[in-house]
Amino acid sequence: MLQEIVLAVCLLVQPTQCNDIHIQVASEYGESLQVPFNCMKQGQIQAVKWVEEHPDRSIAGWKCPPPGSRRADFRSRFQVSS
Repeated sequence: MLQEIVLAVCLLVQPTQCNDIHIQVASEYGESLQVPFNCMKQGQIQAVKWVEEHPDRSIAGWKCPPPGSRRADFRSRFQVSS
């Protein structure tokens, strides 16, 4: 079953410029990403993979929304004020 991880990603040169990236993942052994430990583990794995492909960005955080939830704006929680 595919589940979603939402990464809040920011530009390295402008850390206040952030956006959400929605990644569909198949969790290991069918584990639910709604369990905080599983979200933390899979989030770290997906964040590392994503940053390796996008070296001009950084990860401000991630979350694992419940299946079928609306795509709410996540990045606002991580915006840095100047």
